[in-house]
Parts: sequence; structure tokens; C-alpha cells
Amino acid sequence: MKKVLSFVLAAMMLFGISFTAMAEDKLADGEYTTVCHGFYGDFDLKMTVKDGAIAGFDYSANIETPELGGKALELMSADMVANNTCGVDSVSGATVTSAMFRVAVAGLLKEIGAPAEMSAQVVKPAVTDETLKTDVLVIGSGAAGLAAASGAAESGAKVVLLEKQDILGGSFVTSAGIVYAAMDEADVEPMVAYYQMRANGKANEDLLRFFAENSRATIAWLEGLGTQWGMVVPAGLTGEPRAHFAMDENGRMMAGAVMSNKIVKHLEDLGVTILTGTPATELIADANGAVVGAKAVSDTKNYTIEAGAVILATGGFDASSEMKSQWSPSATEDFPLSSKGNTGDGINMGIAVGAATDFKGGMIGFDFVDGSLPESGYNAVAMYCNSYVQPDGTFVSDVIDYPVTYRAIKDLGVEHFYGLYDAKGADTVAASLARGYAWKGETVEELAAATGMDAAKLADAIARGTGLESAPYFAVMVKPCTIGSMGGLVIDTDAQVISVAGAPIAGLYASGEVANGQFYDIDYPASGSSNCISMTFGLEAGRNAAAYAAK
Repeated sequence: MKKVLSFVLAAMMLFGISFTAMAEDKLADGEYTTVCHGFYGDFDLKMTVKDGAIAGFDYSANIETPELGGKALELMSADMVANNTCGVDSVSGATVTSAMFRVAVAGLLKEIGAPAEMSAQVVKPAVTDETLKTDVLVIGSGAAGLAAASGAAESGAKVVLLEKQDILGGSFVTSAGIVYAAMDEADVEPMVAYYQMRANGKANEDLLRFFAENSRATIAWLEGLGTQWGMVVPAGLTGEPRAHFAMDENGRMMAGAVMSNKIVKHLEDLGVTILTGTPATELIADANGAVVGAKAVSDTKNYTIEAGAVILATGGFDASSEMKSQWSPSATEDFPLSSKGNTGDGINMGIAVGAATDFKGGMIGFDFVDGSLPESGYNAVAMYCNSYVQPDGTFVSDVIDYPVTYRAIKDLGVEHFYGLYDAKGADTVAASLARGYAWKGETVEELAAATGMDAAKLADAIARGTGLESAPYFAVMVKPCTIGSMGGLVIDTDAQVISVAGAPIAGLYASGEVANGQFYDIDYPASGSSNCISMTFGLEAGRNAAAYAAK
């Protein structure tokens, strides 16, 4: 025993280790507090240490979006506790919140004298190969993917759902939660006519009619999962009340995440296997060209997934400058407000197995103030103004619909407009004014001088604009951005992907932005269109894929 102790003491002396240092390297148990600079603002962060290790965090004071930043805090704190270090990976889909949380914890650990290993990067395990077998494989977890997985699982199929990001929901989670659907059976043909008008006669009539006829069933399906509507109102350029606004349990709108969470719970109850942080990399086709699976990767696995049928629901491409420059060049520099996972993966995978495509150059355009502003409320002032003027003050229009404003900016070739408010909008523009994205003038001439507009043109615009009645006047910068893309794979009314030869590709289905080119031309027709089209054809894809796999 003495020899062993002597050896230990000698080794400690050799490496400069002392009993005192060992004691100091162990953190005292207790609670330690710091401030985390979150995406939406600062909040108090409390870390609990037990037995010298990270035991938990209290971040309940945060004001992050629960479904994105809040989810990132949940996932990262769990990883930090499990590994006893702040050196964990960011959560894809909420990288800014992830980075700031890591910085806050790292700073706190340094402040309280934690040992270096508590800030060391986690060593990832070796990557291994794994083969999975399933009836239906769904790639992507936005509105289309969640609905497709539901349709397949409800039909009795074994389903695997892949999501490339660490957070489920894609752009669906951050959407306003609007679902655009026909009012009743008699409204089907008028709705088809409206979409065709907005598509300049270039939309696929069969797909539009299938969508309109089945949109009410999609509403009923969502209601069956517990979705409640706060209001049903007109949207786009027509007066029919077709836009269903989902609300949460507290009556809050902007509730795309509410629907998403309910569908995810539904999938869990149905036994669907869900793999996050696992992007698909390519489709697998047999000797006859039928799609029989896909390959995917995660931090620890190289997956080969054998499937009876595959559904592509990977979203669009407006987060990819390269794909925008190819398919919608006018939007190449537009800031994407959609999911950062919208990089066209499914479109490229479909093309690789011979799928036909439909691109017309359009985009789901939107109006905002600036991509550096985190709080959506700051950017909403771009749409709540009374009217728009060009950079020189020339009147453009009263506020109509955001795709119309987006198209006007693009057609005029300017980088921004100004949205005008009068005295009634003082509170609305206050935050943007403080951040330097809005300007105030006690007179028309003063506002023109502040913005560089022509005073005479601005005076004419204020006179022509509706609701601009009293000084002071305000101008908010309005820029074009995107909330999705238009164009992708060609499908039929069974949601089957069609080949360049004009025939269905056996075993391959698609829904959502990955295959929305046939519904639009250049401009987006109405809020809630993408959500409803994605879910309507997602459900159809899931049911048909399950039936195909069963054969």
C-alpha cells in the first residue's frame, strides 16, 4: 500500500499536480448567475453546480421564441449537463441563440474559476454505419413533411422522418400560422380562378383544383388535432374570407408552431421514428429507376435507409444564394426569413434521379426592415404603414399586400422603399426609430431632409396616401426579403414526382416548396397558401406512398 501511495505522490510531483490544486479544481456546489445576451434581448441565466459538476440551468427569464431559441436553450443545456462542459455543438436552426448561450456559460465558468476541461470541446464518438428499413421514408419536417408522415402513419405504414436541422418544423414553426382554404364546396371554382389569375394563367389547373377541393379536409384534419382558429379573414387580393389564423391556448396569433407541435405529438403517438440533425444526402434507385431509399448522415451515423417509398418534403431554396442565382436571379441578394435549411436539397436529389422541374423565376417575397433586427415586431412596421414611396419620395401605393409591395420594389429596381406613418404611428415606429431604421419630421420638409427625399414629391405622396393626416410624419425603411421560394419538382395529383420523360418515378413522392412550381407564376397569391398546399399534398403523398409500399 505504501509503495502504491509513493508511486502516486511521485507521479503527481512529476506532472506538477498538488492536493491543493486538485481541491481548487473542483467547483464549490451552489448557484451561479450571469446575463445571457439572447437573440431577442438580455436575460438572467442561473447555473447550478452539484458535486463539482454542472447540474442544471435556469433560463426561464429568457424572451426567445419558445420553438426556436427556447428549444436551443433546452437542447444545449441538456448537452452541457450530460458532458459537464460548455463546449457543445450549436443547435442548427437557432445558431445565434446557441452561440450567445455558449458564450454566457463559458464566461461564467471562467469567472468562477472552473477547470479548463469544463470549457473543452466535446469529443464526438466515431461515426458508424447503420442500415434502417421502413415502409415510408419522409425527408423534411416542415408543414409538408409533418403532414406526409401523418398521412403515411395513419394509413398503417411504418414511417421514418428525417430532419436535417436539430429542431423540427422548418419554416412552418416560424410562420404566422395561416392556412388558406376554400370556404365551402361552392367556393372551389372561384378559388381556383383566383389562383390562376394570380399565376397569370400559368398554374396547373388539375393541381389547383385538387388543392381547392381538399383544402377543407386539411382544415378538418388540423381541427381534429386540436387546432383552433382565432379568425378567418380575407388575404391576398380577393375579399373572400379564406385565411384561417391559428391561435395558441392563450389566444395568441402567429401560431405556426402551435400546429407544428400538435402534429409532432400526433406522430409520436403513431410511433413514427424521428431523426433530427440527420440530413439526407442522396436517393437510392434500383436498376429500373424506382426509388427504394436514401442515404443520410448524422454526427455519429452514416445511414442507409431502405424504404418502400420516399417522400421529399425538404422545403425550398431561398436560403441558397447559388440556387437563387440559378432559378430566381432577381432575388439572389434578398435576405431569407425562412428556415435556414431551405437550400434546395430535395430539389437537387430529385433532379439526380431524373425528375422534371418547373421554375418560372418567382419568389415568395416579403417586406421587412433589416435582417439584423431580431424582433419580428421591428420588421412588422414595414407592412403596417399607411403607404409606400420610392427613395426620392414618389408615391407608390397604399398598403395592399406584401407580395405586391415586393414585386413593386423588384420592378422598379430600387434597393428599398419608405413606409409612411403620421402621428398615429408614433408608438409603432418607436423601436425602429431608436435603432436608426426610421426617421421623423415635424414637417414634410423636415422628413424629406432627414431621408434625402424630394420635398415636393413627398408632399404629393402624403396628400395621396390614405390615413396620413397629421404631423409629425415618419418614414420607415422597407426592403425586399423572402419567406420561401417558388419552383421545384413536377408532381401529379397523387403527389408522385414526374420524370423528364413525363412518367411517374416509381416510389418517389413530393410535397411543399420542394414541388410548388406548378401552383404559381411570379407572385405569391395569398398568405397561408404555402401552408395549406404543403399539408394538403403532404397528406396525399403520405397516403399514396403507404399504399404503394404495401404492394
